[in-house]
Amino acid sequence: MSMSKTYTPEELRGMKSRTDIAKFKRTTEKEIRKQSVADPDTPYLTDSEIKEFQSVDEGKGKVSVTRSN
Repeated sequence: MSMSKTYTPEELRGMKSRTDIAKFKRTTEKEIRKQSVADPDTPYLTDSEIKEFQSVDEGKGKVSVTRSN
């Protein structure tokens, strides 16, 4: 059973945000780091692993990276 749902751009634009903007603005970098470290899904890459990534879409208003093998 899939837990994901697909939305159209129109549906997304019509949705009301549930983001607590005041809490978001109060969150410090230190708190963000602490939350990140506590998240078991956060990948911690070494400097060597990071160097393996290559930009594949620079100069088009966005940057995508792929890991070279």
